[in-house]
Amino acid sequence: MKFKAIAFTIISLLLTVTLVIPSAPVHADEITIIVTGDDSDVDIEDTTDTDNQDTEDKNTKSKDSKAKDTKTDTTTASPGDAEVPDPEDIIPDEESSTNIDGDATNNEDSDDSDSDDSEDDNTEEDNDTNSKCSFGDKSKTLYVGWESYYSEIFGVSEDAVITFRSKNEKIATVDSEGVITPVKKGKTRIYADIDENGKTSKCSIKITVAEPFSKITDYTDVMTLDSRYTFKLERTGHAEPVTWTLEGEGLAELEAVSPTDCSIHTLKPGFVTLIAECRGKKASFRIKIYNGTGELFIISPDSEPYKGWYKTYNTYNKKTKGYYLLRSYLERLDTLKGGVLVLKCGKYTVTNTLCIPSDTTIILEDGATIVKTDDTGTKNLTATASLFQTVSYTNSAKDGVFKGYKGEHDIKILGEGTATIDLNNIACQGIAAAHCNRLTVSGISFKNMNTYHFIELAGNANVDITGNYFYGYSESKTTRKEAINLDTPDAETHGFNQRWTSLDKTPNKNITISDNVFYNVECGIGTHKYTEDKPHKNVKVLRNTFIDSATYSIRCMNWESPIIMDNSFIYSQPMESAEITIILNGVKDPVITGNLFENLETPISFYHWKNTGYGKDYAPVYNEISELCMSLLKNNYLVDVTNPYFEYYRVLDDYSEDNLELHPMGQ
Repeated sequence: MKFKAIAFTIISLLLTVTLVIPSAPVHADEITIIVTGDDSDVDIEDTTDTDNQDTEDKNTKSKDSKAKDTKTDTTTASPGDAEVPDPEDIIPDEESSTNIDGDATNNEDSDDSDSDDSEDDNTEEDNDTNSKCSFGDKSKTLYVGWESYYSEIFGVSEDAVITFRSKNEKIATVDSEGVITPVKKGKTRIYADIDENGKTSKCSIKITVAEPFSKITDYTDVMTLDSRYTFKLERTGHAEPVTWTLEGEGLAELEAVSPTDCSIHTLKPGFVTLIAECRGKKASFRIKIYNGTGELFIISPDSEPYKGWYKTYNTYNKKTKGYYLLRSYLERLDTLKGGVLVLKCGKYTVTNTLCIPSDTTIILEDGATIVKTDDTGTKNLTATASLFQTVSYTNSAKDGVFKGYKGEHDIKILGEGTATIDLNNIACQGIAAAHCNRLTVSGISFKNMNTYHFIELAGNANVDITGNYFYGYSESKTTRKEAINLDTPDAETHGFNQRWTSLDKTPNKNITISDNVFYNVECGIGTHKYTEDKPHKNVKVLRNTFIDSATYSIRCMNWESPIIMDNSFIYSQPMESAEITIILNGVKDPVITGNLFENLETPISFYHWKNTGYGKDYAPVYNEISELCMSLLKNNYLVDVTNPYFEYYRVLDDYSEDNLELHPMGQ
């Protein structure tokens, strides 16, 4: 979030530093840029005698946890709920500010003073005896060791004789010309005794002497990738040099932009700490760099829809609020041509489809959960059978708008910690992706699938599904519904039926599914309907763990040169329904190696295939496997496997023993 006029207090940190020369020709004697390799939490505390102290992480509650709804430009986030003004409308509250150097303040009327030499202002002498004459200012704050001050006296003639004096010279002195010099923190008055044609009078000015201080007037604690933000430090009552230190080398870079200010440029996602030091005091800023580019919006379950959109709809109620909240921000990102939407911890109940435009990143922070529900609370809105679709709201209403891999692009759905998408055992797709180029799904716990799939991929290119957790299902009628389904948008097979696809039979290509866990799912990854002459190409299934898959773990149907490597297929106990772990139907030259098969019946089975039902008019697909690929099948690991070989059926639709070849495999 972006804050203004937030001053900083004293902190301690043990530093190992490397000096980086500023690229801009600024006053090198006044600003220093330092970058270190580590990003560590920095406590806000006194800097005195810290060399032998251990630091303790106290930053468990970040400043952005106070905001319900946050919006930024391309660099930072700022409070944006209806009840909070935009940052441009916020006037810094000087009274409430603290600062780097103690309790000095610009508040002229402050009564705070710890000086024993301060004077009581309410004495009779302080009452001016001539209301016609006065100093130019009624009061003034000066700073110890800083500039002197002169105020002209008004309401007197040129012939008047003026004698200046200080009520307390331990606080401030004044010379014969009326120049006031601050000496020590405290309060006093400077008097002008006036003799004008034999008539005497006097006037006075209230002087507050404060300690010099520094404060940060602009900073942020959230940024997006490849964005810039200028941290600004304001010096009051001094001109001491400023040092900025960045912890987190490689994640961001610093550049001096003035004698007091620096600009941070983000490079990679993660956390960095920026430290400002001046006059021996320090302040630190823990900055989260989100894995996305463009404008940043941060919301919580209590946030309102963007700009209050949809709140006047007769379908807006407590049961549809979560849907309209997320929809409003996704529509806003559509108009902005992308950006980042962050969901803070909490439960977001969604009834209807959320459409994701190009160049959009959705981040579920730790503890954020999206839950599907069919209960809209109104007869005027019917729940839909998908949670996310890779299409903008603008394009979702157009018939056949996407062909090939020229649909939406550069979409990310990312999770942190326990981030969850719960389909709630409702018959719906979790993520329906078609014609999308460059899709990433990572770090999400998907649970409770029913009838459809957690993720359906139809005609996509360059997809990365990594580090997710898939678990839980309600049994489908076919008992063959995959957590991740590879399909084609094809009217013949009913593979994908959204209106915005052209149904041009585009296959998937360059699909990587890695480092996921599939636990107690009906089926793990696979295809159950093919399109003739449209094989899925370059599908990689790497380093995944499959535990207790009910029917099969992987089914490669009409895949060309897939790689299935370094996965683990484990059953806690033998399952009658899971006779075969990996099924290959009409596959060309698969590489299956380095996998672990444990406590199961048959690891792998090859058999040719022909669609039944939808797509039945397509010609059969046949397995083609080279000698090299056959030999690589031996490089797998078998533990407590009933049939330690892979099956190969030579003829279509003949599953007799006479048609079966058994090839030993495993180590």
